[in-house]
Amino acid sequence: MSTRQENLPVENTQPADRTKFDVAVICALRCESDAVETIFDEFWEDDKKSYGKASKDPNSYLLGRVGQHNVVLVYMAGIGKVNSAAAAAHLFASFPNIRLGLVVGICGAMPQPTDGNTEIFLGDVIVSTGLVQHDFGRQLPNRFIRKDTINDNLRRPTSEIRSFLRQLCSRRGHTILHKELHSFIMDIYSEKGFENWTAPPREEDKLYRASYPHIHHDPTGCIVCGISAEGQISICDVALELSCEQLGCDERELELRKDVRNDLKSTEHGSLMAPKIHFGRIASGDSVMKSALHRNQVAMREGVYGFEMEGAGAWDNFPVIVVKGVCDYADSHKNKRWQNYASIVAAATAKALLCQWRGIDGTSVLSDSAKLEMNPKNKGVRDYRDDGVTFINYGRVSNQAASQTFNQSVTFH
Repeated sequence: MSTRQENLPVENTQPADRTKFDVAVICALRCESDAVETIFDEFWEDDKKSYGKASKDPNSYLLGRVGQHNVVLVYMAGIGKVNSAAAAAHLFASFPNIRLGLVVGICGAMPQPTDGNTEIFLGDVIVSTGLVQHDFGRQLPNRFIRKDTINDNLRRPTSEIRSFLRQLCSRRGHTILHKELHSFIMDIYSEKGFENWTAPPREEDKLYRASYPHIHHDPTGCIVCGISAEGQISICDVALELSCEQLGCDERELELRKDVRNDLKSTEHGSLMAPKIHFGRIASGDSVMKSALHRNQVAMREGVYGFEMEGAGAWDNFPVIVVKGVCDYADSHKNKRWQNYASIVAAATAKALLCQWRGIDGTSVLSDSAKLEMNPKNKGVRDYRDDGVTFINYGRVSNQAASQTFNQSVTFH
């Protein structure tokens, strides 16, 4: 039974103009956009055709088809919510019919979220059910108070997004998403230049206790690094650039965890693991979270699963879902070894989500035969079926029901 979205009958003609594009993918880092480029099934500007852009729009774009959707990839000028807000605003000027924005890339994770039922490992994926600006507020001498009024908070996802998230968490939605994710990971890995973007060995997935800092542990080696009698941690600039191996971080301070994920494939370059997809709130801000103690405080207060830097900027311009691969634990021991693989799993998850995101009349690239299948005047009211698999969109979910559903986060095993 095939569920591959590219197997749907599609038109060979390109969209006539920029109004036919209704999905945007926003990336901040090179590794993120490189991975997303591989999920395109066709590129619309390869034959010297240019769709241009609005006057004074500084963004750079890649246009093409992903499954049945005309998609715009946005290359951000830099990281952070200011850059993402500017990119999203200019995007909307050039592509006014964007219905869905996916902020795709890498993030830090809360390894053991406060719901008590979830454990997140490096290489997993977090999909947002809501966003929190964790660094927007007032810094007092003894504590930080986040602004938490109606006017200061980011709005909750639209009813269409909440309905879509509920679909993804249904039994059928989960089955399709999980199967497509694994297949798309293998597709990306087969692309030239991505052979080495495999997951590091599992023994490099290390989580240190929150109270154990990334510092020079030999007091004779550094006069700055140390822990005061009051528990205040001092870290020198040199330590921030050194690895745990170079600093001699004590592995007796590691948390004992069991990674039960399966390998999709083992190669001479490494392994491709079967990641878990976690649905939950994500903290977004302009500061990089590199403190386990502060990470835990924010997670306890806000109930977030991960930390990233771009989602909040794009959030209010059009409906947004943040899709991030976990590359570190948002602590001082973080490093860049998992970034490439986390970018791959995020891009593959984004494509798997789009397989179930329903296009609207006038923007879908489904062929006339597929549209005929979907037309209630011809076949009765039903969803399009591809080899026996139904792509269902529960568009009539009430706001209250959707809100209740996502008060508790969902993890796919």
